[in-house]
This record gives sequence, C-alpha cells and structure tokens, in this order.
Amino acid sequence: MSPDALAHLLGEDDARERRHSSRELLGRLAPYYREVRGKLLLAGALLLTVIGLGLAGPFLLGQVIDVATAARPPSLPVPAGRPGVIVLALCFVGAVGLSFLLEASLGFLMSRVGVSMVIRLKQDLFRKVLSLDPDFFRDYPPGKLIARVESDTESLKNLFSSTALQLLRASLTFGAIFVCMLLLDARTTLILLPVLCLIGVSTAFFVRYVRSFFVLARRYYAAITGLITEYLQGIEVVRHHDYAAQAEAQLEHVQRARAAVLIKADFFNYSFWGFFGFCEVATAAIVIGVGAEQVRQGTLSVGTLVVFLEYLRQVFMPIQLLSEFVSQVQRGFVAAGRIFGILSLETKVPDAPDAEPAPPLEQAVCFEDVRFSYDGQTEALRGVSFEIPCGKSIALVGPSGGGKSTLVQLLLRYQDPSAGRITVDGRDLRQLQRRSWRAQLGYVPQEVYLFPGTLGENVSVFDARASEAQLMAACRAVEAEDLVRSRAAGLDTPLVERGANLSLGERQLVSLARAFVTEPRLLVLDEATSSVDPETEGRIQRSLDRLLAGRTALIVAHRLETIRACDEILFVDQGQIVERGGHDELWARGGRYRKLAERQFAPVGGGDA
Repeated sequence: MSPDALAHLLGEDDARERRHSSRELLGRLAPYYREVRGKLLLAGALLLTVIGLGLAGPFLLGQVIDVATAARPPSLPVPAGRPGVIVLALCFVGAVGLSFLLEASLGFLMSRVGVSMVIRLKQDLFRKVLSLDPDFFRDYPPGKLIARVESDTESLKNLFSSTALQLLRASLTFGAIFVCMLLLDARTTLILLPVLCLIGVSTAFFVRYVRSFFVLARRYYAAITGLITEYLQGIEVVRHHDYAAQAEAQLEHVQRARAAVLIKADFFNYSFWGFFGFCEVATAAIVIGVGAEQVRQGTLSVGTLVVFLEYLRQVFMPIQLLSEFVSQVQRGFVAAGRIFGILSLETKVPDAPDAEPAPPLEQAVCFEDVRFSYDGQTEALRGVSFEIPCGKSIALVGPSGGGKSTLVQLLLRYQDPSAGRITVDGRDLRQLQRRSWRAQLGYVPQEVYLFPGTLGENVSVFDARASEAQLMAACRAVEAEDLVRSRAAGLDTPLVERGANLSLGERQLVSLARAFVTEPRLLVLDEATSSVDPETEGRIQRSLDRLLAGRTALIVAHRLETIRACDEILFVDQGQIVERGGHDELWARGGRYRKLAERQFAPVGGGDA
C-alpha cells in the first residue's frame, strides 16, 4: 500500500468534530459520574477506609519490631513483651486482611459503575449517530463507526472503573503518606523531595509525549476495522476476482504500521518504568544510609526505620501506578476525545426553534427556484421549480448524476436548499418539524436493507403500533401476501442479517410493503425496481399501477416502463429540468426523453412506444 493510500485510509477526523482538552473531557464525563453518585459516595468511603488501613499496616509492623526488640515502649495500649507482640501482630494481620476484603468490594463496586456508565455513553453515542446527516455517513465508513460506538466506549470502561479508582487512590495515598513521613522524620523526607519532584516532572512530560502515539494507534485500529468490514461485505467480489491475497497484504500492511506505533509507545513506557525503578532504589539507599546512622546513634528505632521504608515504598506506588496505567489513561482519553468529538456534532438540517408539526398534506408540494451545492462550490441543482399536486404522480428521469437523488434528499429533508425553497401547502418546509413531515411520507429507497428480526417487524420497521391486519393489508397491496403465506411462521418468520434468507425480489417486496403500512400522504420511490427480476418487477408494476391511482407520488426511475402512466415526467440533467410533460407528449416532441425511451422500448412509434 502506498503512503498516499495509507494516509487516505487513515484519514483525519471529521473537521466538524470539536477538539477537546483533557480538562474539557473530564467536564463532559462529569454528568455520567453524577448519575451514579450514590455508588461513588460509597466507593469513596471504602477508598478512604482502605487508605487508612494501608497507613495503619506499616505503623503496626513498626510497633511489633520495637516491642519485640524492647527498643522503646509501645505507642499503643498493649502489654509489654511477648503478649504485646502477639496482640500487635494480630492487629497487623487483621488490618491487612480487612484491607484486602474492602479492596475487593471496592473493585467490584467500581466495575459496576464502569459498566453502567459505558452503557449510557454507548446509547448516547448511537442515538447521536442515528440523528446525523447523510454527509456524515459518507465521511465515516461502517468500520470507523463501529470502532467509535463499540471499541472506543469499551476503552472508557477501565477509565471509568479500575483506572480512575487506582489513580484517585494513588493521589490520596501519596498525600497521606508524605504527611506521615514528615511526621516520622522531616529531615530525611526533605532530602528526598528533589528526587520526588524530578519523578513528577518526568511523569508529566512522559504522559504528554506518549499520548500522540495512542491517538495514531486508534486511527490505525479504525482503519483496520473499516478494511475488514468492507472486505467481508464485498466477499463475493473478493472471491470472484481472486483478490484475497491483495486484501490480506493490505490488511497486514496497516496492522504492521499500527504495531510499529504501539512498539514505540511501549519502548517509552518501559524506559520510563526503568528510570522510575532506578529512582526508587536510589532513594531507598539514601534512606537506609541516613536511617542506619540514626539507629547507630540511638536517635531512631529499627521499627521506625522499617515504617519509614515501607511508607517510602508506598509513596512510590502512586507514581508506579501512573506508569503502569498510563497506556490505559491515554487510550481512555483518546477514546473519550473521539467519542465526544461525535457527540459535539450538530446536524446540518436542524429543526427551526419555532418549527411546528407538519399538517396533513392537502394541496401540493412545490419546489421554487431550488438550488443546492454539497461542497458550497459546485451546484448539484440550478434553479429547479416544479409542483407535486395532491393526487398526482410525478416522475424524475435522466442520466446518473443529474440531480434526481438530490431532489429526493431535499424532499425528505436530509438536506436544505442552498437557495430557493420547498413549500408544503404554501408553508416553507424548513418551518415544519422534520419528524412529523417524514411521518407523512412512504419512502422506498433503491438499496433495500432488512434487519435481523421477524418478517412482520421488518414490514413495520419495528413499530409496535402496527397491527397484524395492517401488515397483511400492506403485503397484499404489493402482491407479497404469498410471500407471507408460504412461510410456516408467517409474519413471525425470522430474518437473518440483511434478509439474506429471502431472494432479492422478495426483499424488494418487503421494502415496498413498508411504505404502505401507514397509508402515507406522499409516496417517494427511488429506483424501486432497479435490481429485481422481471417477474418481481411485473408484480411491483401491477401493484404500483393500482396503488398510485389518485395517490400523490414522486418516482425516480431508470426503467421508463414503470413511469409511463405518471401524470408528469421531468427529465433532469446537470441540475436542471430540461424537459417536462406526459409520456406521449415527450415522445412526440422527439427530445432527450424519446432518445432514452427508444433505447428501452421497442420502436413502434408514437404513444404506443
């Protein structure tokens, strides 16, 4: 794979996505934490108890040593000599055991917190994705979206639960132990302060530097997911053209590139860990040297020296945890940035603040001097004007890329005109709520998609309000009743992904039946018979001839046989209507429509064509 191809595959994040700093990301995550604040308060109480027990352990151990060696009287009210040693040892074991028990409970509680927060975040992200414009899905292939919705949210699970817990615990433990060390031996603690500052500065630099590696690694992961998704969806083409070896090589190239990035990140991670270990040993040597001299002089007991060394080990633990968890922290923040980048997007076609529910269509839909550009430069539509009167059917024909599908997108309000307007009974479509307007439309897209579920659920698109009688009436209307009757389970027949257990023609019939379940005010057919066999096309055509009588419809067609009976045919090319009229009128005119028709119909002339 060439560098240019790899760069294109990786791509940059959508320019519409807002970039977030770490502080902003924490602010965006705060509402999710507030929803589980009860569990978090309980976790906080457990955490403080665990930290307290962690501080008590070394202190009790020092007391055991001092009492056993008779170096000094015990600080706690226990007997001197062996009985005191036994009591203190039992207290030490009890503190350690209780600490382990509470720590396990704390981990389980935070795991539940992480799972519940990720479920909510995943639902919010999926809801946002479903609400975005068609342009968004052109920029984000399925593999990239799967990585965002599934993998990125899972990366946050550890950040929400174990990683966040460990980092909070490390911070509190560091502060508490540092105070205890100052109380035990302020002079030795202050000697160690420059080393601790050096480690802190190094850690901050390391975290900032390594983050870029994990950002790039996540982009590679999304690219890999996208490649796998595309190749699996096009498996028949891959097999037919013997493209498997090239596909494997392309995937391997991207995987190796990702591995190289992760290896660099691991190199810096382990290098920092080695530096950290050296600093820990060096400071321990300093403490032992200084402490041994104090023990020799009788100003420090052996037990106190052991306590100080144990606290020193624990004060390094927070920094060590940061070193160990830095990759998870970085992955979590990178994933959070990508997730909130999408959550911060706004649809290009929002409802106006004063938008009202769309009233039932009663007169006409009018396109008035409509212009539209996808990129703001090249116009896909140039001053298009036409009317769809109630009870009339209008057909759009013409070469591919002429603007037919763009007109459909505008009518469905997936886009808004760059200039001009579309009116519904005289009211600007932009002043009507999108959802209520689309509820009046029956839409049959060119590409049929069926979902895993039952046959009936796919006809109703999982609308529980649709009764079985309504579903059967819709199937009967499009001559799909035998499709239902031929299955033992009828409407309860399970369908696999994309309806693969139905033929292509049967899938198209199901898609067509969907449009008639709700008795739409306006029917929009986008190449409804473009990919079906002649028998199914005949059934669909007979159904449409019957169903379109007296019904308002906009039909996009390449096969002119399906639109000969339409009230008006618009020939669209290069963003303009270049011819309009009925079939017989356009045929007699001898223009571009007739040339297109002659290529499809037997040239018997005139209106008989």
